[in-house]
Amino acid sequence: MKKFSFLLITTLLISGCTSPTKVSSPGVVTSCDQIRLLESADKSVLMRCLDGSGEINFHKIKGPLLINVWGSWCEGCKQEMPYFVELYQSQLFKNGQIQMLGINVEEKSNKDAIDYIQKSGMSWPNLEDSSGVSKSIFGPGVPVTWFIDENGKNIETKIGAYTNKKQLFNQVEKAFGVKL
Repeated sequence: MKKFSFLLITTLLISGCTSPTKVSSPGVVTSCDQIRLLESADKSVLMRCLDGSGEINFHKIKGPLLINVWGSWCEGCKQEMPYFVELYQSQLFKNGQIQMLGINVEEKSNKDAIDYIQKSGMSWPNLEDSSGVSKSIFGPGVPVTWFIDENGKNIETKIGAYTNKKQLFNQVEKAFGVKL
């Protein structure tokens, strides 16, 4: 009986620790027309906006901008997404001083990406890379986070998932020289 009680309590404690983070509001598939672009670029890598409104040449993107490469099938992406959702609610992102852009990769279908955005609470623009062209930019594997300066240059990179909110927020403050 003691063993059974111990196993039951242990199971309940473990399952309580793995419950998903609740999303305060559903996500929205947002247009990419708000993303700031450079006038010209030496290279052209086109990616379609997930809302279907058009394409963006990745090499024309200017910042300050945080880019997060993700997939709905990626466990690390699922782990860190609540931190990005919370970050996007900060004043620097709300007023557009810093922008955020997602790049969805290797989805089975466009619907899977849209469902994930809605379930996770994302509300920033997202591009989709259905051809795998982003591997030549970011390398294989996700998640990957890039920090882009006002000239369109990558100033910092994080490969792999953020394991806590503080880690992400500290890197944003350091990369962009801001206080959240």
